[in-house]
Amino acid sequence: MVILKPAYAVTLDAQVLDEDKSVVDTIATTLDYLREEISEEFFDLNYLDKQGLLDKTKNSPAFFFITDAATFASLMETGVWAVAAMKNPLAIDSSHTSGATFIARKERSDIASLMDLKGKTILGTSRETSLSTLIGLKELQRIFGENLSQLDLKYVGTPVERVVHEIISGDGDVGIVDSCLLERMEKDGNISSGLLKVISPRDSKDLICKHSTELYPGWILAVSKSSNLLNEKEQELILKVTAALQNVPKLPGLLEWSNPANDSAIRTLLDDVRHKKVGKEFWQLIWYKYFYWLLFFAAFIVLVVSHSLYASWLVRKKTNQLTLSMKKTEELQQKIHEEQEKISSMERASIASQLSGLIAHELQQPLNAITNFSRGLRIREERGILDDTTLRETLIKITQQSEDAVKIVGKVRNYAKQRAADHQSIEIVSQLGLSIEKFEQIKGREVSIELLNKNEEPCLVEGDLLELDLVFYNLLKNAWEACKNQSNPKISISVELSSRKVFVLFKDNGPKVTQQLVDSMFVPGISSKTEGLGLGLSICRGLVEAHGGNIKASLSQDGHVCVELELPRLVKKARV
Repeated sequence: MVILKPAYAVTLDAQVLDEDKSVVDTIATTLDYLREEISEEFFDLNYLDKQGLLDKTKNSPAFFFITDAATFASLMETGVWAVAAMKNPLAIDSSHTSGATFIARKERSDIASLMDLKGKTILGTSRETSLSTLIGLKELQRIFGENLSQLDLKYVGTPVERVVHEIISGDGDVGIVDSCLLERMEKDGNISSGLLKVISPRDSKDLICKHSTELYPGWILAVSKSSNLLNEKEQELILKVTAALQNVPKLPGLLEWSNPANDSAIRTLLDDVRHKKVGKEFWQLIWYKYFYWLLFFAAFIVLVVSHSLYASWLVRKKTNQLTLSMKKTEELQQKIHEEQEKISSMERASIASQLSGLIAHELQQPLNAITNFSRGLRIREERGILDDTTLRETLIKITQQSEDAVKIVGKVRNYAKQRAADHQSIEIVSQLGLSIEKFEQIKGREVSIELLNKNEEPCLVEGDLLELDLVFYNLLKNAWEACKNQSNPKISISVELSSRKVFVLFKDNGPKVTQQLVDSMFVPGISSKTEGLGLGLSICRGLVEAHGGNIKASLSQDGHVCVELELPRLVKKARV
């Protein structure tokens, strides 16, 4: 049997060799998804390092290529253009997804800020190929001026994790690494937590992880063919790829695809750091960067001297082509924008669909409570023992449960209509108390629920009251179902503060479970209960992450499930 390839093969070069694991995994996941979603096309893939991609794009470019923002900026003069950009899930957008972090051993009391780096050995990966190193050098230029000779800069090569390990071993004083790398290595167990510290950390809502510098774009999916040369099939392919990127699975540890970033900041960075050199190296860089412009200028001079009329005709022709190219580019960008708007609406509809599952999950509680309260009133009335006090208190409870049901339905309507969440200042301990009280009214008090507050300061967060109440109720219900059949069922909830976070820990004394069950708790569609839909915890995680937080499950030393909820702390500024 002969297997025929599709008639149209799409070439794609990916810069993955010696790059960060999160970027490599994101590219691999993206390519697998594109092959599955656009199955009618044959994707011919090439995995390259940075220099290999530079050489290939200038000489024999692939139709698509994926590279870092600095490499893309250096290629823009060849006519390449971006269709999408990667975004860190902790970043506000793709223009603020990459930065540099200066690290040192925690016991180095002589290094408290970047001003202390004079005379210290500073390690980076590469001045020419590492975006984080370039960003770090830009910050050092801002502090020490253009002349960095007073600093001892050394480059140890890739991967960037090598810098971290050399700082730990004492082979350098300070390291320049990617933003968020330190947290990821600690979380993955590659280094011990608290062994290193961040020098001059910046408190920025644009990227919620440790960084010491301004923020820039990260990785780019680009097209090497000028927009005015695209045929209809190639334009359709770009639209398909752009649409598919918005639905690439958002797995833990991976970056997300977003709209193209603003490249002006990264181009300024390259000009400031790479071009401020002297002597032979400077002129070599100028020749490398402006080679095509110099060649074109020389050809233009020859044409003007030999035949001025031909030159004039050529200018008019190029002007018309440029006008047509700009028009086609605007039309293509408009189509991409329309597709992205459709995708955004589909994403909101998807969220509403998921919350519809949560409605069926959550409305059972208030509706069952209303039914039980109503049945109790009827029985008392039939027996002639219904007094005014009991009637009034029970009707208040029925009203409260009805209002909760209306709020749940209203929340889904707001999502479907793309209305913003109603965020406000919430004191977590007080809200937990109210959630526990409502839970005990419905489930009873046969399970002991203990709330421990280990803090003297208010535990304030900014969020949507109903969404956080749904999260607390789900965690309480899961703990209650796990331990209700024990001889002495107990649920323990503790609240702790850090300088920037509020931590809420749920524990119960239910049956011991396996690590495999814990790992699958937040996977949609997987439930340990026969009647469960496997949506509750998955949606809870989505609600928590929408508040800028995190939720995870683990095993305690005695084999019981612990669920930790982490939310950004709201610190009120003192009035002057």
